[in-house]
Amino acid sequence: MDIYLPLFTMFLDDPPDFIIFLGRFHPLVVHLPIGFLMLAVIGQFAIRWPKFHPLKPFIHYVWGLGALSAAFTVIFGYFLSLSGNYDDDLLFWHKWSGVGVFLISLGCYFFFKKQVKAPAFITWSLVIMAGATLGYTGHLGGNLTHGSTYLLEYAPNSIRDMAGMPPKMIPRKKVTEIDSADVFLDVVLPIMTNKCVSCHNTGKKKGDLLLTDYSNMMKGGENGVILVPGDVEASELYRRITLAETHDDFMPSEGKRPLSEQEVELLEWWISYGCPPEGYLNTLEVKDEIVAKVSSYLGLDKNSLLSQRIEPAKESIKDSLRGSGFVINRLMIDNYFLEANFGLSERDITDGDIQLLTGIKDQLIWLDVSNSNLKDVQLEQIAEFQNLIKLNLSGTKITDHSLQHLSKLTQLESLNLYNTEVSNTILEVIPKLTRLKSIYLWKTKVNDSVIGKLQATHKNLRIVNERLEGIE
Repeated sequence: MDIYLPLFTMFLDDPPDFIIFLGRFHPLVVHLPIGFLMLAVIGQFAIRWPKFHPLKPFIHYVWGLGALSAAFTVIFGYFLSLSGNYDDDLLFWHKWSGVGVFLISLGCYFFFKKQVKAPAFITWSLVIMAGATLGYTGHLGGNLTHGSTYLLEYAPNSIRDMAGMPPKMIPRKKVTEIDSADVFLDVVLPIMTNKCVSCHNTGKKKGDLLLTDYSNMMKGGENGVILVPGDVEASELYRRITLAETHDDFMPSEGKRPLSEQEVELLEWWISYGCPPEGYLNTLEVKDEIVAKVSSYLGLDKNSLLSQRIEPAKESIKDSLRGSGFVINRLMIDNYFLEANFGLSERDITDGDIQLLTGIKDQLIWLDVSNSNLKDVQLEQIAEFQNLIKLNLSGTKITDHSLQHLSKLTQLESLNLYNTEVSNTILEVIPKLTRLKSIYLWKTKVNDSVIGKLQATHKNLRIVNERLEGIE
């Protein structure tokens, strides 16, 4: 006895990897006793009716399978508990209620197998105890995994009150304007809640780390602080979320969905900015590209222009444009936005053509003037069409002289500058086009170093600098 006790204590303190490996099967096998025992409970009620009497000889086998699978679940659950990182009180009650499920189901197996003659209240007490203990154990298991408030988080306040929980917090209003976005409450905390809190909550503090609020984030865990304001490289949280997914230290672990590239970039910026606990974006000194990323994360970058109702363009103007070589297409069935394509015309575009376009500038969102011999002075006029979302200027005569005027096109998402004379001035224009998603720069005078800078600072921007199929 004196020999084995230290060995057993050491086993508890530092379990072998193989034991933890077996413990990871607990979430897999735990569904077996739930299924078998629920079926057994339902079967016990069903055989009260004559048409289900033929099931009676088989019910004890279901109890037996429930007891057997409960035994494996308890063993694997115990192995998993040796890995730590669980609330001690919750773990204690979950563990012993699981043992209770096993013992009660085993008792039911022998009781119903031998068809013991007993008062009905004893029989039904056993069945009800089995079902209630199973439900209670599952509830505690859910609390260990997702936090103690998981089950009742969205319950009505009357039910929360009966459970001894405070009333539901009034949720933050959905951000509709970027200026009203709080850097921590609307950006950082939701990222943590969606991707990290399932393992770092009050019921399951892996690494003794709690990520449910600002103060606990800054406090850190058993290995010290995880956030160093102003120093991304020294922040352990950032290191963990940017490791290779196959790395043992990668977070989130256990096969959970990793942070997106956008979420990583936002956390990187927040840490480098000094981990502010609050502050609206319009009160902080924030670069345009960060504002654009926050807008995208909050879903504010969806082009609200397309949801606006507009009046149809005059048919006479559209007919004049068609007569001048434009192909005019309606882009929506339930709205009147238009595409104007001059790229198929075999003549040069004129000032008169641009003047005609002004008649549909409210409806015009796609414009193709490729290979039209368009000049700088004409592009200055096109830059006044502020509803443009897609603009194709490929093969035209435009230069850097008129490029700056494109900054007025705040709705622009796609810009094609293929085979034009534009050069490095594009570096000054792109940051102002906050909605831009794609830009085509092949066969321009934009050098590789500028393209490299654009790719580094605008990671969500698709930059095409090579030949595409169909373009010579």
